[in-house]
Amino acid sequence: MALKPVTSPDIEAPTIELTIDGQPVQTKAGVSLYDVISETGKIIPAMCYHYTFDPFGSCGMCLVMVEGKKAPVRSCTAKAEGGMVVRCEGEDLFLARKKAVEKHLTIHPLDCPVCDADGHCELQDMAFQHGVTNLVNAKPKGLPEDRRSLVLDFNMNRCILCGECINICKDVQMVDALQFFKKEGTTHVVAKGDEGLVCEFCGDCLAVCPVGAITNKYSKYIYKPWQLKKTTSTCAYCADGCQMSIETSGKAVQRVTSPLSWKNKWGDRAETAKGHGGLCVRGRFGFQYIDSKERLGMPLVRAEEGFAPRSWFEVMDTVVGRLKAIKTQHGPNAIAGLITARCTNEELYLFQKLMRAAIGTSQVDSSARYGHLNFTRALQHAAGVGRMMNGYEEITKANVLLLIGTDITETNPVASLRVKEAIRVYGAQVIVATSRLTNIAKLASHPLPIAAGSERWFIQALVKAAVEEDLVDEAATTAAPEAFAALKAAVAGLSWEALTARTGVSREAAVEAVRLYAEAPKAVILCAEGVTRQIEGYASVLNLVDLAWVTGKLTRPGCGVNALPEEANEQGAVDMGVASELLPGQALYADEDARITFATAWRCSLPPPDPSATLMEILKRCREGRIKALYLVGENPLATLPASTGVREALEKVQLLICQDPFLTETGRLAHVVLPATTFAEKDGTFTNLEGKVNRVRPALEPYEEARPDWEIFAALGTALGYPMEYEAAQDVQREIMKLLPGYYNLGEPRPVTARPEGYLRDGYVREVASRYAANTDRTEADQAGRPFALTIGQVLYHSGKLSARASGLLQLYPSKGCLQMNPEDLAQLQLGLQDVVRVTSTRGSVELRTEPNHDLARGTCFFPEHFNEPPVKDLAECVVDPTTGVPAFKFTHVAIEKL
Repeated sequence: MALKPVTSPDIEAPTIELTIDGQPVQTKAGVSLYDVISETGKIIPAMCYHYTFDPFGSCGMCLVMVEGKKAPVRSCTAKAEGGMVVRCEGEDLFLARKKAVEKHLTIHPLDCPVCDADGHCELQDMAFQHGVTNLVNAKPKGLPEDRRSLVLDFNMNRCILCGECINICKDVQMVDALQFFKKEGTTHVVAKGDEGLVCEFCGDCLAVCPVGAITNKYSKYIYKPWQLKKTTSTCAYCADGCQMSIETSGKAVQRVTSPLSWKNKWGDRAETAKGHGGLCVRGRFGFQYIDSKERLGMPLVRAEEGFAPRSWFEVMDTVVGRLKAIKTQHGPNAIAGLITARCTNEELYLFQKLMRAAIGTSQVDSSARYGHLNFTRALQHAAGVGRMMNGYEEITKANVLLLIGTDITETNPVASLRVKEAIRVYGAQVIVATSRLTNIAKLASHPLPIAAGSERWFIQALVKAAVEEDLVDEAATTAAPEAFAALKAAVAGLSWEALTARTGVSREAAVEAVRLYAEAPKAVILCAEGVTRQIEGYASVLNLVDLAWVTGKLTRPGCGVNALPEEANEQGAVDMGVASELLPGQALYADEDARITFATAWRCSLPPPDPSATLMEILKRCREGRIKALYLVGENPLATLPASTGVREALEKVQLLICQDPFLTETGRLAHVVLPATTFAEKDGTFTNLEGKVNRVRPALEPYEEARPDWEIFAALGTALGYPMEYEAAQDVQREIMKLLPGYYNLGEPRPVTARPEGYLRDGYVREVASRYAANTDRTEADQAGRPFALTIGQVLYHSGKLSARASGLLQLYPSKGCLQMNPEDLAQLQLGLQDVVRVTSTRGSVELRTEPNHDLARGTCFFPEHFNEPPVKDLAECVVDPTTGVPAFKFTHVAIEKL
């Protein structure tokens, strides 16, 4: 066990030796003495200690005797020194610790029968262990409960002032929302300014509170911890892959907890670089959709009077009969399927197998097409790597982090803690290039504001600066001289004046950023939807690869290029081959040998390649009448895509629209058949997180009414269509995947990746590089005339996709207000007040809505959360499809705003 290094992961503290209970122990100088003791296997009481944050020393429990000291020493705040002689046990220490417990209990209410922490309380445990049976002069504080927060209640009668809540908020989250505050004659924990708590609501303070002084409003007074069934699973919101415990009673979810708790306080400080075991607001408080009364409980079939419930036997007979008829009359390519990346790996694998082997169509795609495929396709093409190149530990221990086009705290909140730890613990230099003042930008050493929508131009500016300032790695560039010469020629055609005008970043600032990145021993690039989901996203990722290559950061350990996926299992969707151009294992569908391998394993003939049959092309073929049946699993394109894509026309055109979902969505209301699916909390399977770790998903509840897991429905459909898919459990599908993709199930460990760009640099690079840096006109510039505001439609912290909008807890924290967020100075210039209505107009139409101020937005920009469709702001956007990957870009446009 080791104290986190103070300055840099490359600096090693000297080794020292001390004696603990007669045994010699070696450790590093400056380490907390408590950590050293814990490393020997001795666990001594400590109610204010947690390995995830720095020692605090308030509870008086972790007392030890140190030779030469007259009084017991608090071991958590004491630093290990060479030659120390330490004693951890003895009657004197037991009595001293007992006295500390009695001190806490004298002002602590004995309200255990009504306390949510009863049976899960460290103070109870300490009282029992130290034989505290009688209290003299006990005087509870008698304070009113602080219920001002939307999510958490604070009962300061129970508080023992351990400071764990304050310290984890300050040290780990770096939000610093809580403080000690003296009022009414005693010390309280309150929100800064003694207001109602408004923060990121990650709930880490709730998790580490050892006595029930902080309670969860959503599950207060309705359970005792021992009454709940606890199921360990993986969060289904974003791709961070956080482990969670779904705690249920009967058919209801009562609360969600995480590995982070006061019971798990003894860990290795060095291990926090891999994660701290917590959750974000979505994972901890966004569980209500699981047992929502809006869930679909029966299959539905459209009739003249509307939807009519049917039995599974009847509805499967209908679906199979109609699919067979369409296939017989029009051929298998009259059928297509789309699936959400919130399904498990096993379901994703089985879906593409159903479409290809049972139905015989290659028209299959997933929601990874909305952006992540821009990244994986580019990395696979350029470096032979089909996922993020760096894991959490490498991100945490990087010397320099370059963040472009990502508001990581909003989209991947727990992954953002790796960046925060890199800053706080390891002293990383962090460059944040984005158009808004993000949470990480406020903490970064080098916040670099860029114009909204200019990420691709900014990346080109960085590459140009690296080449022209000779900030290149000689070994990397001399190994591919023709490629480097072609890159130099390509960036020479770029004008600094044009780049500066488009990005708002001076040549000097770009050079400074590149110099910092290029000269770092370990440098990591992180991008997200600001790159992957924008116009030319595929080319922009390749340009990032260029930057990493020429600076020697593409193949060096601890360096790499990374993109953060949005949905829980986008990486799994790509890995399972749910894309028209891919097979499982990211094998190219056009590769005849790969097709033969899978055709042999699946005992079928596979349809010919059709790599263009991606999401947008499938919708186009629906509109043209070429696709007669569309099978949607967890996908709601009507709510996701702008009207300019013609999505409604496509869905209304097909003869058979099947929607499989836990809820009746906007798209589901157009369907001919609706199949009720379970949520992740009723499934068995796995998700693959952004690191490449495969994590277990376990069923915490029985399926809701007649809803069934997606894999069961696929297997039943395939068998009924004449292709036996006789799986008894999700594990049967796993075993099949393991045979085809040996090593994929990695027991929660990220698989190492090695970039191999040699073939890419040798073959084809020279031909394609010029077009990526060609001085072309921004497609949105034509729309900008008379429309001075840049509108971004994106994610917010409290929501993920549309599913979170069905969680009452998250809607309470962030409801659908139908407001356009703008910089306060822009609002003042337009003479807009809080209740005023504006008309927002693009080339695609206009909507009317109210505005609200957001100080983090740059002037001339505005923002609307993508999770809500009232009003339909997304319909203002034009959709531009990437010519290489088929990824649609529709989250940015220019608008005019006028007061009504």
